[in-house]
Amino acid sequence: MAHPRHGRYKCNADASFSLDRNKVGLGMCLRDDHGRFVAARTEWIEPIVDVEIGEAIGLLHAHKWVEEMQLYDTDFEMDCKKIVDSLYSKRTYLFDLGAILNDCRNILASNLVNSDVKLIRRQANEVAHRLAGAATSLASFHNFIIIPSCACCSDDNI
Repeated sequence: MAHPRHGRYKCNADASFSLDRNKVGLGMCLRDDHGRFVAARTEWIEPIVDVEIGEAIGLLHAHKWVEEMQLYDTDFEMDCKKIVDSLYSKRTYLFDLGAILNDCRNILASNLVNSDVKLIRRQANEVAHRLAGAATSLASFHNFIIIPSCACCSDDNI
């Protein structure tokens, strides 16, 4: 997996869906330009929503998290082709998906102007996926400054 370019960060984001808990788990993992773990975050929303809405919300929350940390030179990666394509599409999306995508575009156009969102293979997004899966069973949101055990990863997988 390629490291971010020099002086940049990379944020992987994913969503996981738990019908049993009626929640969508959101997982985000941030690494530096040497590929080293910097931080991770888990959140969840309820009730459960459509996959595209959940994935878009995951990306939006990742944007807001990185923006709060003032890490303006961050590249985002996710494994949901529809959301990545929709984000850069000229097409107008109505209702919830359109509003979420517009919020993502606004953050990218204002505070994260040196950032972009790229599609990656599911296997390359494993850490964010595991974090998202764990998020649905947690009682609250969590920020991690060391690699969480739920990610079960080495630096090579981040």
